[in-house]
Amino acid sequence: MATKKPVRRVAASRPSDTLMGNQDLRHKGDSTARKKGKCVTFWVTDEQKQAISAYAADHGMTVSRLIIEGLEMRMNRKSI
Repeated sequence: MATKKPVRRVAASRPSDTLMGNQDLRHKGDSTARKKGKCVTFWVTDEQKQAISAYAADHGMTVSRLIIEGLEMRMNRKSI
């Protein structure tokens, strides 16, 4: 026998007094809608991190994009 899922109702008239009452149930999980690749982690010095972040900001790109483009150049591949 199939069971009926409970319907969650969110009152829009005023904010709830509790944190749980204010959570967004309609757009929950939207950050995972776009497909992400694999995560790669590596260590750099504080000075290297500062220089990488500054360079990326000066050139209007994210640190991730800077690293990916640098690796692609080093490996002689076209940018995606």
